[in-house]
Amino acid sequence: MLARHAENLFWTGRYVERAEDTARMLDVTYHGLLETAPFEAERAWRDLLTVMRLDVPFDARGWAVDAVSVNEFLVLDDDNPGSIVAAVARVRENVRSVRELVTIEFWEAVNRFHLELRSRNLRADLELQPYLLYALVKHRCQHIAGVASETMPRDDGWRFLQLGWMLERAEMTCRLLDVRYPARAATSSSQDFHAWTSTLKSASGLEAYRRAYRSSMGEKDVIDFLLLSRSFPRSVLFCLNKADHDLGVLGARFEELSRPQRLLGRIRADLEYTDIDEVLDDGLPAFLERLQRSVRRLAEAVALQFFRSSEDFALNVLDFHPAGSAPSTTGRS
Repeated sequence: MLARHAENLFWTGRYVERAEDTARMLDVTYHGLLETAPFEAERAWRDLLTVMRLDVPFDARGWAVDAVSVNEFLVLDDDNPGSIVAAVARVRENVRSVRELVTIEFWEAVNRFHLELRSRNLRADLELQPYLLYALVKHRCQHIAGVASETMPRDDGWRFLQLGWMLERAEMTCRLLDVRYPARAATSSSQDFHAWTSTLKSASGLEAYRRAYRSSMGEKDVIDFLLLSRSFPRSVLFCLNKADHDLGVLGARFEELSRPQRLLGRIRADLEYTDIDEVLDDGLPAFLERLQRSVRRLAEAVALQFFRSSEDFALNVLDFHPAGSAPSTTGRS
């Protein structure tokens, strides 16, 4: 497989996951504010921007931190590579450039979603019934994931697609906990239940969590679930285990373990044998920051190993988050 094709598929996975995560977190924030005091709205929208790592570019616009401006920025803004319409457009461009490597059903699902977004009056949707637009984006992204799973052969193209998907998801779960944990710590004990419920909903994990922990909504259990669950597909450990499998197959052609495999092995081992009590005693924010840095270094190592030379990489350093992705003429980043 050509390196540029592998990179296109890798970024396809990342951007589909990014669009779905953005829609889900917008939906949770919107519905959460229906049950809270109006003065809490600005903090809730600010938290969302921080989770997406888009607070700095948003502030550069000089806009008020309110529902209208944040939705405009995260849904409609073509100049923001972290917006839903920009992410979906880049998914389409990436898939179009590798049409011979994906199934016609996958291409049609992606293309139909892109055209549907472009044909709608999204601003009117956000003004009248934003939750319906969020639901549409979530369902279309899940449809794309399902079509890929049911129609694509399990070859290298599939593995690069899944690798991008899992690394984006793992980092997003880390970001979610990183922002919501200190915000929750500032609340009263009576608000903890609602804070953790919102966090689990943002990761589409509330029902799965309740099956595992019944009536508990303690911080230790929620953090353990989102970090270390082996069965929940959005936990960090689950994502890294899946990425490890795909990297292992991709790296089988090398005589020795590749640098991405070694990095991922260390990250997984550190996470797998983590004691949540020790993490909470030592400080969860510091732990999550180290974990996010490790996932970003892993993604950089994948790029160096499979997509580009070290000289190219030095000239065009990748920063794997929406606000700072490297420029690309093909729309991969």
